Amino acid sequence: MTPKLIKVFYILALLLISLFALMVVALGIWVAQLRNGWLLGLLIMLSSPVMWFFQAILARIFMEAVVVRFKGVEHLRVIKDKI
Repeated sequence: MTPKLIKVFYILALLLISLFALMVVALGIWVAQLRNGWLLGLLIMLSSPVMWFFQAILARIFMEAVVVRFKGVEHLRVIKDKI
């Protein structure tokens, strides 16, 4: 049951991370156009894929840790039942 839920949560996390990355790009465009800070706006827009990548990696690591935790408990339960 847990791996199926983890897949759903991982997809939801990636959707939220992607939405955040798009908001950062929109912020960069806003800074570049309205504030006339084209260099700062460009840097903000270029940082968006980097932030997306690291956030996606962190979400993946967290989800994998949850799966490992549940699998470990499952294996310990099997060992306990054998004794």
